[in-house]
Amino acid sequence: MKNSVETLGVFLLGTAVGAALGILFAPDAGEETRNALAETATNSWDTIKEKVKTGEDELNQYKDQAVDYKNQVADQAKAKVSEYKDKAADLKDKAVDYKDQAVDDAKSKAKEKSNDINNDIQQA
Repeated sequence: MKNSVETLGVFLLGTAVGAALGILFAPDAGEETRNALAETATNSWDTIKEKVKTGEDELNQYKDQAVDYKNQVADQAKAKVSEYKDKAADLKDKAVDYKDQAVDDAKSKAKEKSNDINNDIQQA
């Protein structure tokens, strides 16, 4: 975009210098010179409009690319968040399973010890 602005500036400067030199050294009659200047001005204006349109098109293209990229990144982030939520839920479920298993094992061992103690008491 910077190049387009610089190019446009150089073009306008060249047009102005050329027009001024054309007026100074014009061998044509006044009406012919005015017609030539009007044509140059019209051509210059058309060129400026084309450059502006090209710049607008480029900006719109960059904007569309930026929006697409933003949407891609947002979708990827949502997918990662979902993935990590699923992993966290799995880890929580495993932790609950391990806790339940540990409690069951502790109860079983306590019951075993209790039975051993009761047996020892009855045999004594």
